[in-house]
Amino acid sequence: MKKIIDFCKQKYKVLIPIMVVFVLLLAIYFLYREYRYDTYRNRKEYAVYQYFGGKKMEYTAIVTYNLKKVIIGIEGKDKKINYDSTPVYYKDEDRILFPEEMSIILPLKSGESHRLYKYATYGIKDEIHKITNGSLDIACSHFFLFDGTGLYFFSDKVTLSIEGMDDIALGKESYIENVGGYTLTYYDKENDKSEVVDIYGKKVTVSNDDVTIDVIKKEFKVFGKTVSLGQPYNLNPLVNNWQIKCHNDIMKFRIGVL
Repeated sequence: MKKIIDFCKQKYKVLIPIMVVFVLLLAIYFLYREYRYDTYRNRKEYAVYQYFGGKKMEYTAIVTYNLKKVIIGIEGKDKKINYDSTPVYYKDEDRILFPEEMSIILPLKSGESHRLYKYATYGIKDEIHKITNGSLDIACSHFFLFDGTGLYFFSDKVTLSIEGMDDIALGKESYIENVGGYTLTYYDKENDKSEVVDIYGKKVTVSNDDVTIDVIKKEFKVFGKTVSLGQPYNLNPLVNNWQIKCHNDIMKFRIGVL
């Protein structure tokens, strides 16, 4: 043992750099292994569609998953798609993918707001309406989404009211997009119809029994209070440690407004 100690004392100037290099190599190995695990590419093809400027585009999308089955990318197979917050609708199943971060607002929870990660999805799974947010599947209904700029997605039926025009009924899983206060694009999923309308200088609201949204001011009214809409990144992520849809909450709300 004494010989080993004496040897280390004599060679410490050489041994210390060797040990540092060894530790660095070990750290790089584990970091690389974790990177490989998280970014493993599992690519699946889906028939999807989107609406751009009122025009429907159908194409095959390649959706990429990591080993944790979390979506980490989407691209068109045969078409170049510049993805923004425009929802991606799956043709062969009741599922919608959101290519950008979104705010989720819960009117029946007094307007409580949370963040959905990029590539979150919403649809029916095992006969339950669910949002997949990262690796979590969360039972969820009676909400709307906002991208922080001008796109609103609605889980329930709503009425779009534009000053000087007849009201427009939008079915479940429809959306609208306000572009700079000049034009508005809406997509009614129930009738698979999209249209671009002029809204410059007009009041625009979207409403149902639970909430009223002022599209131009980016605010909503619920339970008699007005709440401003902000950016998704300022919110805490949507998690699965509380119930979003609760029949008791819905009943209390309905009774309260009678």
